[in-house]
Amino acid sequence: MHKYFTILVCRKHIQNMSDSLSFLEIAEKALNTIGKPMSASEIWALAKERSWKTDSVGITPWATVAAQIYVSIKNDPHTPFRQVSKRPTRFALTPWGEAAEKAASELNSFVLESENVPLKERELHPALAKFVYSNSHFRAYVKTIYHEASIKSVKGRNLWLHPDLVGVRFNFDEYKKETVNLQKLTANPDCYLFSFEMKINLHFGNLREAFFQAVSNSSWANEGYLVAANIQEEMDLMDELARLSKAFGIGIIRLNTSKPEQSEILFQSNPKSELDFDTINRLVEDNENFKDFLSNIAEDVKLGKVKSEYDKRE
Repeated sequence: MHKYFTILVCRKHIQNMSDSLSFLEIAEKALNTIGKPMSASEIWALAKERSWKTDSVGITPWATVAAQIYVSIKNDPHTPFRQVSKRPTRFALTPWGEAAEKAASELNSFVLESENVPLKERELHPALAKFVYSNSHFRAYVKTIYHEASIKSVKGRNLWLHPDLVGVRFNFDEYKKETVNLQKLTANPDCYLFSFEMKINLHFGNLREAFFQAVSNSSWANEGYLVAANIQEEMDLMDELARLSKAFGIGIIRLNTSKPEQSEILFQSNPKSELDFDTINRLVEDNENFKDFLSNIAEDVKLGKVKSEYDKRE
């Protein structure tokens, strides 16, 4: 009986192994299924949708798909793959010939160009409020800053001055009263401030404008972040985000709008111990929402508990 059971288990294991596909097999199968050029993230999305099995997934399987296709193109003279576009990178099958480049060009004209307009972006604010309140790195309350509440001035003067949301983490939320009192005696700050620039979509077409907008309007805070619900999952884009984040200290958050707690900090902001009070004062002068935000912080710190109104959490 034991021997028979062992044989059944082995057969089952062999069957499961035979059902499993390599990343290259998944890529070839996906391209054959769809019949047009695809990015690595699109290939993986299809594999996930069709429940195609593979031996190992990892944290970023689409990156593994892309990496293995690149290696195959470079090292295998009989590779079935070819790269037909950049930014976004799309792959095709070699037998498709030159028609694949034309197809990729047509596809690329429709890449993630949904407008990042303030009204639509603000629909995402409750999800971000929930994430930064629940996430252990932030534990923060946020408030939306309405640009239209700013004082009218010379055109361009307030360009990229205001972040979309600001956040605060209170010491009294983290520590016991005695610890907070000791912090006061040692001249430690009573709170920690965050700045968030929100986008619906982030891709090569708007990357630099969005990123440097976040750099410009987050200089005053302890930490600044660029947040997007849809980030194009291309290796070149991720590499550029990593480089810019390291160079300018701005963090990147991928916002999960349906399950905010599962949002990801892709790149950590470089924290600053000192605030830029000149810029803070400029924001207070120009925007009533920001002025109210600072007043709320002062009142809550004085009371030792949160009594002010901040953005509702989804």
